[in-house]
Amino acid sequence: MLEAIRRKKENLFYTLILVAIIFVMLFVYGSGNSSNAKGEGAPVAWVNGESISQREFQQVLQYRLSQYQQMLGAQYDEKIISAFKIPEKTLEELIKYKLVSQQAKEKGILVSDEELADRIRSLPYYQKEGKFDSAQYLKLPNRGIEEGRLRGEIQTGRWQNYLIDRVRITPEAIKKDEIVTQAKIELAYAKIDFAALAPTIEPSEKDLIEFTKTGATEVSSYYDSHLKEFTDPASVELRKIRIGIPFQASDAVKAAAKKRAEEIQKEVTAANFEVIAKAKSDDEYAKKGGLAGWITRGTLEKSLEQAIDKLQLGEVSSLIETSFGYFVLKLENKREAKVQSLETVRNKITSKLIKEKAKSYWATEKRQGIEKLLAEGKPIEAELKKWKIEVKKTGTFNLSEGNIPGIGQVDSILDGATQLSKAQPVSKKLFYFQEQYYFLKLISFENLKMADIGKNREATEKKMGSAIQKALMESWQDNLQKKAVIQNELLAKAKQVHSDAGHETDED
Repeated sequence: MLEAIRRKKENLFYTLILVAIIFVMLFVYGSGNSSNAKGEGAPVAWVNGESISQREFQQVLQYRLSQYQQMLGAQYDEKIISAFKIPEKTLEELIKYKLVSQQAKEKGILVSDEELADRIRSLPYYQKEGKFDSAQYLKLPNRGIEEGRLRGEIQTGRWQNYLIDRVRITPEAIKKDEIVTQAKIELAYAKIDFAALAPTIEPSEKDLIEFTKTGATEVSSYYDSHLKEFTDPASVELRKIRIGIPFQASDAVKAAAKKRAEEIQKEVTAANFEVIAKAKSDDEYAKKGGLAGWITRGTLEKSLEQAIDKLQLGEVSSLIETSFGYFVLKLENKREAKVQSLETVRNKITSKLIKEKAKSYWATEKRQGIEKLLAEGKPIEAELKKWKIEVKKTGTFNLSEGNIPGIGQVDSILDGATQLSKAQPVSKKLFYFQEQYYFLKLISFENLKMADIGKNREATEKKMGSAIQKALMESWQDNLQKKAVIQNELLAKAKQVHSDAGHETDED
């Protein structure tokens, strides 16, 4: 029974992948105008004689890159884009979309300009006071992509309806699916973090000397890639006067605070700063004459940091407004950022690397030992108890929900759960997820009661129809790929560059 659930889940998983690809192509990449106007350059690909132009490819690629920029923010890097082969994958998706578009046209599934216009006019975010706002729509950047996405959305909806209308599910199939997917299961599980369990062993003098001989390159590499770790940040020694503003203060209170701050700022000088701070500052450092000590640069509010940038040693700032009130600063001293040399931190890095290697070796050895016991069908509870690892219970749940209580929605663990049975209640391996390993054991398995069969008929029929529809789309897509004549110019050039580089290496 569990094996049947597992097979069903695998089929659905792969169909979902396919449908996701098609939907992304249709919703994001638009209608795929293949015109190769003058000045666009040679086509980047040909699909059954139709070209994908440089302009079309670059437009979609830039859209994709902008999405990555938004997602990654400051972490965005061209190396990441190169590693993930974003240009190559973008073109592959355009080729797949071109196939979909060609087939839709062949089947007569077309979307007229008027239909597209009606859809655009009906969208609430392009309306103002209940009417379509053409001025707002015309301001939209890359309208071609938006219109292509909407056209594809309409076209895809029609194709879905075409498939749904042809799906017929027998009562026997619905009954069988209910029995399989509504089965109840309860598991015992344990989370094992071998890295956290590993003991920390301080390296001996002999270990340090030995590693210095064999791991010099490793130490240098660690230093170069963790330079921030060995940099003493820039810092400043400040005195400050603060005129506070109470939380949710009225405009009158804020105005009074500002007036008082302006009066203090006019009065204070480098010579009398300490005296004024003691007498008039609302800051906790007032008793120390406003001396706040050494402060790491970059840790203060932006307006304060900008004011510090303008100060010379011993100089007093102008009035600074912040979310905490008004400030006047005096710069007493400053230190520039300083990078520790490799030689001064070599022993520290060496010691750290030795510890990490020892921990990694211990964790790997223990994990392999546990997996060996599981593979041989031997219990591991004694080992878990020794490490004070609790074996928890999930409580009864339905596998078709796709979520394991206490663990979450993890496909590999769900698959492992479906392979358990009364004859083999303990998994033969551990499952890795988010730096931890999971041990699984079947406690109970309960089939759907005969009296409950048919209660969820409507939902089951809808779900099965969706799955069959997706399977049809998968089969259709596979046939298109097999029959198509595709020439990927970008891929061909990449292979040529790789080949040329190989020849150069051989010559060297």
